[in-house]
Amino acid sequence: MPISTTGGSRRGHRQGPGIGQEGFTLLEIALVVVIIGVMLTLVLPRLRDPGRAELDAQAKRLTLIFRLLRSEAVLNGYPYRLTYDLDQQRYWAAPHEGGDLTEFAKEMGSLARGTQLHAPVGIADVVLPTLAGKVAQGQVYTVFYPDGSVDPTVIHLGNGREAYTLWLNPMNGRLSADRGYQDVQYAG
Repeated sequence: MPISTTGGSRRGHRQGPGIGQEGFTLLEIALVVVIIGVMLTLVLPRLRDPGRAELDAQAKRLTLIFRLLRSEAVLNGYPYRLTYDLDQQRYWAAPHEGGDLTEFAKEMGSLARGTQLHAPVGIADVVLPTLAGKVAQGQVYTVFYPDGSVDPTVIHLGNGREAYTLWLNPMNGRLSADRGYQDVQYAG
């Protein structure tokens, strides 16, 4: 019985390249390349500038700390303060004028120990219009009172190229974060 070595065609089996085979068209490949290019355009600048990401993170963190301390003062009926050490580039929370620091440290954890800012991000200055004016060195603090009021405060955070202006909105008592270094004027 002879055995054939020439390839015979089986029914329904195609041999070689042909229409309907799996693969990608040039249009599909071009679309994927465009999508990857757009994603890289959006992501790469953020990856190259960790100072911007850290600046954004610190601005959000300070905004949340303001909300927390204001709420704590109202709920506990006790004033708190947020102290800024502009020489050491750090800030921390504490009870205002005395109070039990040990109990506060247990309740607040890292907030009582403080946050150290790392270069290039730093506090350029703090403006307390009703108390000290613009302060660029030393220590200054914002007080959060049990009635929900807070000392008017403007904090300028920067990383050498970009800045945030964090300012206490007297209309709602919340800290607002705006891009750029801005002088905020409080009505008299």
